[in-house]
Amino acid sequence: MSYYISKPALLKKILWADFALGSGTAVIGLAAYKVLASFLGLPVSLVVFVSAVTLLYALVALWLAMRDSPVVGWVRLLIYANAFWTLVSIGLVIGYIGSATIFGAVFLMLQVVVVGGLAVLEKRCISR
Repeated sequence: MSYYISKPALLKKILWADFALGSGTAVIGLAAYKVLASFLGLPVSLVVFVSAVTLLYALVALWLAMRDSPVVGWVRLLIYANAFWTLVSIGLVIGYIGSATIFGAVFLMLQVVVVGGLAVLEKRCISR
């Protein structure tokens, strides 16, 4: 079956939001990982890892948003990657809920909601 982008204007807006949210999280996380690790009650390695992965996702979203016509295969890959990262984030919530500060727990839960929401919104812009 062949997929196509059914709502290109909306998809571009969502991709720009994906980039803005991801790059903001990544840059702050990579620039202030020591302070954030303490504030969030999470290991430094986890803050750096989450920030680095988020930066990669953000750069893919930026690349797609900047194209005149985003490649549907790459958009689908981003959707699956966001869905996968949502599952990873659920695991992180379960694994760190006991040791994270309230701010760390909220951050991890927001990862689930925001990244999962982006996957759903991006998927709604693609049809068969």
